[in-house]
Amino acid sequence: MKIRSARVVSFLVAAAAASVVLGASNPAQALPSSCSYDFYNSSMSSYASCSVGTGKFRAKLKCDIPWGIDTVAYGRWLNVTVPPSNSIATCPSNARKGYEPNIERSS
Repeated sequence: MKIRSARVVSFLVAAAAASVVLGASNPAQALPSSCSYDFYNSSMSSYASCSVGTGKFRAKLKCDIPWGIDTVAYGRWLNVTVPPSNSIATCPSNARKGYEPNIERSS
């Protein structure tokens, strides 16, 4: 009986330790979804918005720079909200136009 009792106690101690470790972990973050993005008011800026998930997102827009290297403009990182907020990416003033509006997501 003593051997069996020792095993039961060892099992209970291990189970309690595991529950403390698992209980302290953070819940899984869901990448933003139900997102939309497109040009915003002109070809020089774009928007991105998401209404589902717990992560962050931002707008992304490639910018055509005449006689130079094209750049990428980014909007601010925002948390998912309902109603959704817009992250706005704007090309610099020396850009001819923006192209390929997109979105970046982070958990």
